[in-house]
Amino acid sequence: MSDSNRLIVSFKFPPDDDISGIVVAKRIIVDGSRVDVLQNGMDDESAYFEAVDEFINERLYTSVDAKRDSVDCIFDYTAQGMDLIDDREYDEIYSRSWYMSNHYLVLEYKFTHPNVKWTAEFSDPVLLNMKGNVKNYKSAVLDRPEYIDKVNSMISHLNESQNADFKLLENPNNTFYMAEYLTFLFADRIIFTNENQRDIILKSHEELRDYVMEKSEIIPHPTLDSKYYQLRQSDMKLDKNDINIAYFGGFYYILRHFESLFYAYESLNHKHKDRIRFHLFLNDDEFINILIDPLEFKDNIIIRKPLEYFEFLNATTKFDILLVNDTVTGESFEFNPYLPSKISDYKGSGRDIWAIYEDKSTLSKLDVRYKSDLSDYSQSRDVLVDILKDYGYDDEDYSFDDEYYAKRITDLNKIIKAEFDAKNKLEAKNARLTKQIKKLKEQNKSLEDENASMQSSNSWKITKPLRSLKNRK
Repeated sequence: MSDSNRLIVSFKFPPDDDISGIVVAKRIIVDGSRVDVLQNGMDDESAYFEAVDEFINERLYTSVDAKRDSVDCIFDYTAQGMDLIDDREYDEIYSRSWYMSNHYLVLEYKFTHPNVKWTAEFSDPVLLNMKGNVKNYKSAVLDRPEYIDKVNSMISHLNESQNADFKLLENPNNTFYMAEYLTFLFADRIIFTNENQRDIILKSHEELRDYVMEKSEIIPHPTLDSKYYQLRQSDMKLDKNDINIAYFGGFYYILRHFESLFYAYESLNHKHKDRIRFHLFLNDDEFINILIDPLEFKDNIIIRKPLEYFEFLNATTKFDILLVNDTVTGESFEFNPYLPSKISDYKGSGRDIWAIYEDKSTLSKLDVRYKSDLSDYSQSRDVLVDILKDYGYDDEDYSFDDEYYAKRITDLNKIIKAEFDAKNKLEAKNARLTKQIKKLKEQNKSLEDENASMQSSNSWKITKPLRSLKNRK
């Protein structure tokens, strides 16, 4: 391990339990050099991540309490961060785009320390949301002429030194756009995690494509050494006679769903299919339990709470197959720019992987044991048959029941209707309570007015001595 005069800027960082911060910590561990880390004060200290401590010389903390990636967040974080690092001379500095405030802070440091080598990583598109639309939140609109003038002055200097004609920015401007544009201009090295991601992001900056391509590279999410998979033991108890398939997730269930999986299992007639058990680690267990309740094989689905990071790593080594699915982008993008970061953790487990992918996605191109297209549900049931056969559970007479679709649609409609009725019932109850509260407030105001009127009356003033005598008794 060697020391390096290098700073890592990561708004979220362990022990804050945030996926982006964990990716940054993994990069530090894989790199193997000691660094300083600048992070915001922890909101959630649930990530057990002591493994990164030996690689950190010093932690520097900001205390920003603002809506993430708002203009206030950007400038509070930049101001506090610069107070901590402006008098320090780093050779290298790194930032990752979640949150984009990281890039703004490092940009400011780059302006005052032009010789520092800035490596900027992009996780997902900053400017575009998951529907492929430009983010234009009111809180992220920057209207600060003095800041734009300063940035434009630096762009002009860059144009002179590069003999270029990079466009200047207007005020007001979209901070999501600026986070990409300014980082592309001033970072010395740019990292993307996959080709699709780079192509989609650069479609918003076609005039910079050649410039960015020259200084960018594709580096997938890091995979830790096998010793880290044994750092914290999981107490997972599994029946070795079953084929245990695990999905480790968290959010985005609507965009990463299991309907192809449900279809595959429910429609498969196979004398050994009960041997398959699905273990789904999800935050919203209430929602997923509602979805699986109508399924005939719901007892074969075990819903579990997400694990802290190193326990999760160890748990991946205990299952037979690890499941990963693409985010559904549909018509939002020309091709899917997202790559689940968990695939890098799965790779280090030594277990087989089943990828349910979207056409042309990065996940679709990976070399894994089992694959199925999320738009072709029949492929998922073929995979189930292959899995059963691979594990010694063959059935030459297996078949498929194609009546599943109609039944599932009916069940989902019932779920939606029940949830809709429950929502209406709750809203009606809230309306009644609001009306009651309003009435009580009016009654309280009337009593207060009556009391004030009584206390200001002559009779009340005249009888004050008598009330005093009564109180003394």
